[in-house]
Amino acid sequence: MWRETGLWADVRELPASVAAALDAADGFDETAALLSGPDVRRIVASGNGGAYYVALALWLAAGMGPGGGPEVVAVPSGLLAGGWFRFRPGDRLLAVSSSGEFRDLVEAVEAGSVPLPYAAVTATAGSTIECAAGARALQPVRHQRAVTHTQALAGGLAAALAVWARISGDAGLAAAVGGLPDALARAVEGAEAWAQGLEPAPAPAAAIAFSAGPGWAAALEAALLLKEVAGIPAEGVDAREGATSAMYALGASHLALSLPVGDPSEPEAERACAETGARVVRCPGGGEAEPRLALATTLPAGCAFAATLAEAAGLDIDRPAWVDAYYRTARRASAEDG
Repeated sequence: MWRETGLWADVRELPASVAAALDAADGFDETAALLSGPDVRRIVASGNGGAYYVALALWLAAGMGPGGGPEVVAVPSGLLAGGWFRFRPGDRLLAVSSSGEFRDLVEAVEAGSVPLPYAAVTATAGSTIECAAGARALQPVRHQRAVTHTQALAGGLAAALAVWARISGDAGLAAAVGGLPDALARAVEGAEAWAQGLEPAPAPAAAIAFSAGPGWAAALEAALLLKEVAGIPAEGVDAREGATSAMYALGASHLALSLPVGDPSEPEAERACAETGARVVRCPGGGEAEPRLALATTLPAGCAFAATLAEAAGLDIDRPAWVDAYYRTARRASAEDG
């Protein structure tokens, strides 16, 4: 059963793992100081996969805050490694990589194509990214039994937003991040009960996942979970895209996964997708805390849903078939993280 997998054991530890990272706050103040120095005009947050979604969530959270601190932008690390992003005077890089060994970020740093010093959010002390950083916020992972990242993703979000709350003086965000472990405990419990009550259905041929505002990062992660755990082609979009262009090719063999955070566009997207004949599933967790935390609070349900589909298809939930090929191309070292 999927509830007995390493993936779900990792998910159950999310509250404790995030609480430990926040209690230690290892390097949070130093990272905030580096990113808010008098010469810093823009923070360029970058990563790959789930780490990029943390960067994206940071950008979205900064845009919703009271306005203190430098401008924030989120850039996929491949653009940095490929030389496609032009840094400006006053830019400071925030590299997000739990392993600290993701090839694109390492290559960009070693090529001298990023401004120094840079800051990092990572789970791995002594990694290439951590050692070369001028400051780093450490978010240690208690366990990673499955290949799919859970504690690293939630901890990375907590660290990035805690650092941003220090930079911007956003007391509301600081309080919300402090309450994330409790919100995750509710989300884990709710996700398990919700997934057990899902009606059996054939695996979809393809899927979209959508949410509004800061939930967009959560939709991207939900789509990634469908791909990496259940082997289902999936796209993550903003809810308004879900109600317009993302539903163009949907039909009876497809899935639309909704991760609501309370925006009026979300029910509209659900209706538009249902009218195509697609199966529409509403995923819980987005209402467990401040919407800027949706990337973490929807993660338990996203994992549970993807795992139920994978189990029905007879797939290895903890170590999918793509793993070896991925690590041959994505990592500088053998550390299994993103």
